[in-house]
Formats: sequence, structure tokens, C-alpha cells
Amino acid sequence: MQDLIATACFHSALPDGQTTLGAVRQAKMNGALVIDAGDFFSGSAFYAFSAGRIEQRILTELYDAVIPGNHDLVDLLRLADPAGFPPVVCANLRPPSAFRGRWVSALTLRGKARTVGVVGYLGEQAFEAIPQKERAGFVYSAPTARMIASEAERLRREGAEFVIGVSHSGFLNDVADQEAGWPLGTVIAAHCHSPWSHWADGGRHVAKPPASGDGLLRLQISGDGLEGVSHIRNADVATDLDRLDKDLADFTSWGAERLGTLHKPLPDRDSVARRLASRGRAAAATSSFLLNTYTLRSGLPGTVTRRDLFRCAPFDSELVVLDAGHQIEDLIRRARELGEDVTASATPPGLHSVATTRYLAERLALAFRPLDRPCTLHDLLIDLAQESR
Repeated sequence: MQDLIATACFHSALPDGQTTLGAVRQAKMNGALVIDAGDFFSGSAFYAFSAGRIEQRILTELYDAVIPGNHDLVDLLRLADPAGFPPVVCANLRPPSAFRGRWVSALTLRGKARTVGVVGYLGEQAFEAIPQKERAGFVYSAPTARMIASEAERLRREGAEFVIGVSHSGFLNDVADQEAGWPLGTVIAAHCHSPWSHWADGGRHVAKPPASGDGLLRLQISGDGLEGVSHIRNADVATDLDRLDKDLADFTSWGAERLGTLHKPLPDRDSVARRLASRGRAAAATSSFLLNTYTLRSGLPGTVTRRDLFRCAPFDSELVVLDAGHQIEDLIRRARELGEDVTASATPPGLHSVATTRYLAERLALAFRPLDRPCTLHDLLIDLAQESR
């Protein structure tokens, strides 16, 4: 029996995810093949501390293959050890010439018990969610059944006994593909942090690893095909093999730096969003400001540290001003149609000069310009944290 272990949407989740990494190391020592289904980097205070260097080291030490997620491209273009880093597997995305590692459409992994083929692909919504600056130079095409079938057949000719898809497209998208007769009957899903983790019907499977370092996915593959699908949560793991003690001690010291004190704690992200929208409007000197609320993850305590800031807003974004006047209600409606929740600070109804984050402006496909005095979301948060000076 060949074990294949997968993680997904890890988002630099340390120290919380250190148990998962210890379990991955133990599985690899026992002969498992190990892959990541995308978004291993970014989205945490630890990433701000590490700048991806420790995450690169972990992937190099433990993983056999990596599928690119929408938060990974920046780090894939600055590999410290391109030759040692595992192959990046994606059939429908091509990197720019600046990429120095190994990039393949599909890959055959030879385990102790079975040879497994892996076809990776990135969904359209995931690609479009990548800021334009980060995806510049990458060449993308939508994944099609014909494309994936061709890659799978090539792997079988090369000796793969069992071929899986690894999709950074979203669980429900992958289920829809299966229901339409997708050429690969077993797909590891990532991207959308949905509550579903395993769909099965007539021998077809879509399985999603736990997100944010909360565990891993285990596939058991025999000569007859897929024999088992299981999710191993951190609570079920007893291991101290993560080998990150020095890195985590340094991170703890870095994250404890005090940034400032609020007049009173902000209990949730909505309360933070309202304060930031007001400050963003003042910083941009516009009559309105729109903030994509989901960019925030939590509230803020009374005393704000570095770690608190990144826990609240793991992703930074430049503030910009839209080129033309806009009706705020129209922008909010368009944003909601794209799945965004918006917090607005605006004067009475009518045409407005509008500032927002670069991320939201690009999502809305609207022309924009930078602020006269450059400012980011994190700059607003730091200013907010120092309101009791």
C-alpha cells in the first residue's frame, strides 16, 4: 500500500501548524509521497517574519511536489535553492523566465509501493484573484478536460500506475467537474476554505486537506486503485518532529514587539473595518473609501503587537484612488457579485471620489492611481494602533 500525504492552504501557519509538519515528516520517513496543493506561503504573522525563507526550507526538506496557489507566485520567483526545491506541477500555468526552479505540467512520483502520477492545475477564479503585479509574466490558460486527460495519458505511458489531479480551484468547482465526467476520478482540492472535505460518488473522489495547518490528507493507494481517504487532524497526532524550535523562538520575540495602544479593544473584524475605512478616506482625501472586509480576520486587543496586526490583517495592500467618480451603491453591488463583502465610509449619496485597496480596485477592473503620499492597509492599522499616543 502506498500512502500519499497532502497539505493545502497552509498559509505559513506557524506555530499552530507545527504538529502538522511533524506528522508530514513522520509520514515521509515511513515511505509516504508528500505533496502540497497550493498556498503554502503567506497569510500569517509568521510569513511577515520569515519572508518565505523558512517555508521554502520546509518544502525543500519534506515535499516531493508543489502545486502553485494564488498566494505562492511571489515566493516561487525568489527561491533560495532552485535546484533543491521540489518540482512545481501545473499544466495550465507557465512561469516567466525569472523562475529558476523546476516547473512541469505533470509528474510521476515513484514511491516504495506504487508509482503515482500527479497532474496539477490552477482554477480561473484563483488565478484572477492574484494581484496583477504578482502574476505579471505568467501565461495562463483555463484547465480543460482535454488538457488534463492528455497529461494523465502521458504519465500512464511513462509508468504511472495511478494518476490523481491536484486542483487549486475550489472544492465545489472540483465536484462539478467530477459530475461532468472529469478525466481523473480522484482529485485533491484546494483554494476555497469551504466546510466540505470529501465528496465521493461511484468511485470518484474529491478530497480537501485541512486548511491553515490543522492537519493533513492521507490517500492509500493499492494496485487496484484508491483504497482509503482519511483526514488526520492535529488533535490526533503525537509528534515532536517539526524541528522548528529555534525559528519559532525567534518569531515569538519578533511578534511580541508592541506597536501601540487603542482607546479600547475592537472585538471583531467589522469594528476594525469601520475604523480603517474612516481613516482610509482621510488619508486619501476622498469623499469615500471602500474596504474589502474579508481582508481582515479578527479584531484587535487594547495593546497591539506585531503578531496582533498580522493576525488581524495577514495580507497588506496598497491604497489607491479610482480615476473617475462613482456611485458607492453601484460599487458595493458589483463587489458583492464577485463574492466580496465591503465596508464603506462615505458622505451622502451621489457621485464620489473613491479610495480603496489596490486588491479591490483590480477585482472590480477599475482604473486607479496611487495616493499622493503612498499608504498601505498595514500603515492604516499601525496608525490606528497608536491612537493613544
